[in-house]
Amino acid sequence: MKQMRKFFLGLLAGYFLLMAFLVYWQLITELDEHPLNPGRYRIFREPRGAILDRNGQALAETIIDADGTRRVYASPGISHITGYFHARYGMSGLEKAWHERLAVGQNVQTTIDLNLQRRVEELLEGRVGAVVVLEPTTGQVLALASYPYIDANALDDKWPEYLEDQRSPFVNRVVQGQYPPGSAIKPLVLVSALQNRTVDLDERWADQGVVELSGRTITNFQRQALGEITTKEALALSSNTVFAQLAAQLGPALLQTLRRLGLGSTPDFSLPASGGNLPDGELSAYGWGQIGIGQGSLLATPLQMASAIAVIANGGRLMRPYLVEQIRGGWRLPKMQRPLVISEAVSQWSAAGVRDAMVMAVQSGTAKSAQVPGVLTAGKTGTAQTANGRDHSWFVGFAPAEEPAAVVVVLLEHAGTASQTAAPLGGLVLREALVAQGVLGGM
Repeated sequence: MKQMRKFFLGLLAGYFLLMAFLVYWQLITELDEHPLNPGRYRIFREPRGAILDRNGQALAETIIDADGTRRVYASPGISHITGYFHARYGMSGLEKAWHERLAVGQNVQTTIDLNLQRRVEELLEGRVGAVVVLEPTTGQVLALASYPYIDANALDDKWPEYLEDQRSPFVNRVVQGQYPPGSAIKPLVLVSALQNRTVDLDERWADQGVVELSGRTITNFQRQALGEITTKEALALSSNTVFAQLAAQLGPALLQTLRRLGLGSTPDFSLPASGGNLPDGELSAYGWGQIGIGQGSLLATPLQMASAIAVIANGGRLMRPYLVEQIRGGWRLPKMQRPLVISEAVSQWSAAGVRDAMVMAVQSGTAKSAQVPGVLTAGKTGTAQTANGRDHSWFVGFAPAEEPAAVVVVLLEHAGTASQTAAPLGGLVLREALVAQGVLGGM
């Protein structure tokens, strides 16, 4: 009986201790988060390191003047990179990812070229979508723009407006937007077919504008029959019937290639990123055909597509995409990030074959509007069907094709035919990137 009493007394004491702890924790948390608690704002008044571009220009810095201490951002659209640092709204982006380093006065130097970044933001302005520019040999992100955006310099005035905006300005479409790639996937299907020796570039196809797989049909755009064409021409002219058949022949081998190219997995990146989606492998011939034209359950982010296309530009080598180059200053040890080869994803021969087909797409195919004058340009358009609304528009490409200095991916939501929307924008961005890289002279 005494043992039973001791047991219940111990249980009761434990219960009261637990309740006391919960009350204490709730009280401390409420006080810590109370808007009148001066301690909550201390970190927002203290000196803080800057976020810099590759050349040392400030993307975000702390200004101390007669009005007090405030965080200033280089452009309205830069928040999709830097994020924001605000006493009321907290932290996001690089401000949050590297807060511990910034809080002790260290500077975060990114791979971004601010002049290029501003130009890309201007070109994208007003069009819901994303643009990313990569240096293919290193994986460095030179520019990253997503529209709409939140202006980190105007949060006090515009926060309610941003919350109500149905276009989701808080979403960084470069790394978080997951879209069917449409025909932009075809270079990756072709590299898989070449890698697996299921086709060669000069193989001839009789394109009748429609093909039947598993009792269902896949058609070309407007059911256009392209006639007798080579595999290389099939990519340049964006033949759905040819690429549906290629994907059906490859089957699970296509998924293996896409995984090697970085699709279907979340990249190791400084900003919160999505992993897209690959099918589980249990598909009919028609299901594989849908994957071969970038539809079905296949989803990818613009960053994933940029990394994969960079493999073609980089002779088969998959590089880790990265945004932060080094962190230095203050009393803590500096942190450096350098180019990292993830794998030799495909052979140089396979990559070169796809590169040549993408050059043809710009010279005489669906991506003609992306041509950079005076520069051999490689590219591919993609018009992806959606469940509702107009088609999404893609452009993926790089230049110069012989020795690529920049990879560009453009995604425009519900913009219609890519050759009329994403491709011309992609050509403009490519030109700006080549100017920034010193390949072309400025205007």
